[in-house]
Amino acid sequence: MAATAVSTIKPVIGRDFPDPAVLAVDDNYFAYSTASGYGHQFWHVPVQRASDLSGDWTVVGDALPVLPPWSARDSHGNANVTAPEVAPRKGGGYILYFVAQGGPKNVQCVGAALASSPTGPFQPTPSPLVCQPGYVDSIDPQAFTDSDGKRYLLYASGQTRTTIWLQQVTPDGLGLVGDRRALIQADRPDEANIVEAPSLVKHGSEYVLFYSGDTFNSGGYFVNYAISPALAGPFKKHDGQLVNRDSMGGSYPNPGGECVVVGKKHDALVFHASAGPHRRAMFVAGLSWSPLGRPTVDLDNGLTSRYSDLAAGRPD
Repeated sequence: MAATAVSTIKPVIGRDFPDPAVLAVDDNYFAYSTASGYGHQFWHVPVQRASDLSGDWTVVGDALPVLPPWSARDSHGNANVTAPEVAPRKGGGYILYFVAQGGPKNVQCVGAALASSPTGPFQPTPSPLVCQPGYVDSIDPQAFTDSDGKRYLLYASGQTRTTIWLQQVTPDGLGLVGDRRALIQADRPDEANIVEAPSLVKHGSEYVLFYSGDTFNSGGYFVNYAISPALAGPFKKHDGQLVNRDSMGGSYPNPGGECVVVGKKHDALVFHASAGPHRRAMFVAGLSWSPLGRPTVDLDNGLTSRYSDLAAGRPD
């Protein structure tokens, strides 16, 4: 378990902003979240903009105003779109991966949408990219490009024990290549049969897979990581927990839904945690690496002064 500490970290986006994904473009950061209400409007993929990871963040709008034809809708024509991920496309433009309910079995499926701007509006493709047969949900997509230029999609699924999968995609990000590969499975008691929210980075010669364990609102939700010398694995999990309620000083339970933002000198871990009833706020923490390539997280305030390269325009 992570050591108990008195943490002074506070949200950088204090409103409900679950499952945050952050993209750096030129002089700005763009943050995307699971669907949420904004005033009298319901936005499928809320997006905010800032010139520094620690803020100030400004509301931009809904990056996915039009739903795909395969998505189920409520009586108001909306859908609970979750876990968005935005990545640049080779040759220009951006691809949005997201999760919505649909398909022949009305399960959670991974969809894709395209736009020329990181704020959208993204136009969804007519069919889901990943929609498994049976009654198996596919959730939490993450895009990853390896050092050889090959592109991949990570996602989580499982009926009794969740698995995080790696699937190669075509250069345009819209098609699947070959078979998927299992990276890790929920096999520890503290994970409560759930591993999700993958965020894969290559640090040095190793691949580091950050993930969340347990149920998102259980009180025991946490962030951890697994490491492998090869993309295909095997991945070995860190024995403890990287970020949990105790390491957040007890003030913000259920930290998770993370993504990693890579900078030239310093990296950052972006995640949500409970900051009130039905409110998962967005947090940013400094991410450092030991001489052995193991990640550590700085859960104190002062990101701007201590990690000045995390201002926009400076990430790799």
